[in-house]
Amino acid sequence: DELEGALTGGILPDLLVPLRGDSTEFFQYITRHADIQSDIRHQAERTVIGGVSSGVNPRSVGNVAQAVQRTRFRLVYPDIVIVPLPKAEGPDEETLVDGTYLASMLAGSVVSPNVDVATPWTNRRLVGATRLARTLDAVEQNQIAVKGVTVIEDRPPVLRVRHGLTTDLVGNSTNGNATLSKLPTIIQIVDEVQQQARKTLDRFIGTKFLPGVLSQIEGQLSNTLKLLVEAQILSAYTGVKANVASDDPTVAEVEAFVSPVFPLLYVVVSFSMRSSL
Repeated sequence: DELEGALTGGILPDLLVPLRGDSTEFFQYITRHADIQSDIRHQAERTVIGGVSSGVNPRSVGNVAQAVQRTRFRLVYPDIVIVPLPKAEGPDEETLVDGTYLASMLAGSVVSPNVDVATPWTNRRLVGATRLARTLDAVEQNQIAVKGVTVIEDRPPVLRVRHGLTTDLVGNSTNGNATLSKLPTIIQIVDEVQQQARKTLDRFIGTKFLPGVLSQIEGQLSNTLKLLVEAQILSAYTGVKANVASDDPTVAEVEAFVSPVFPLLYVVVSFSMRSSL
């Protein structure tokens, strides 16, 4: 609750990583916080990456993900990871930590200046750990992934995101559109577009609402969306239109349609056999 709104210095955190992984109720609470802070009234877009405490088994982590089932909450697994701790003398000492630290490693990758909000999570490499302390076979990985868990796997000398997912695989957060709800980069793109649009249009607040203002708003927003397409955040946009609100002459209602850049997740190859070519 202390994170509501802007922090000291006007800082708006857009990614929360709780270092607690033993309570489904807590995950539900922090996700509600992220949803509320991301609405049009609060204008403080946020997402959450959570990890589970050591000892949480594959079946239980899937139940946790399904209990939350929101696009702004992402849950990583396994629950135990080995990290090296430097020693003044001799080799590093290997230490067991729980899945909340694994979530922190993923968060570090997400906020890296070397990537943007549209960079896919799938196959992303995580650094800072030696290896996972709980190994899952392909069947177990699939069983928890289909419940909305982002599985991390060993790919020595690094860890790798097997498939980046949110906990909402059915579209609870997007009016039934599972394609938009299950990919973690989509909501990141949505938040980025909203933030950029807000910065662009803020200059019009407090000006005289003359007839030419609407066309200026359309032009400025179109230019912002064009730059996002050039930056490979959006693939396209259309339908930028501004009108005076029918019930309030001090409000400009602006509409636009945008298409995010989607990740490439599968390559399907078909071969046809012939006796000769």
